[in-house]
Amino acid sequence: MRSAVKKKTYNLDGDKIEKVRRLFHAKTDTEAIHKALEKTIEDREIEDALDALLRAGRFRSVYR
Repeated sequence: MRSAVKKKTYNLDGDKIEKVRRLFHAKTDTEAIHKALEKTIEDREIEDALDALLRAGRFRSVYR
């Protein structure tokens, strides 16, 4: 997937950006935001895949 980099201006919470920088060991705010966005996309794709498997009956509940 090829990404198109666009220069944008957003009003973001500085404390949240700093927390994300620490969590992902990012050197810059931009890197932190990129990593957080990538993680969010990956998490959503995993959730969607698991939901599809559940709908298809490929899992069963083991905690009853």
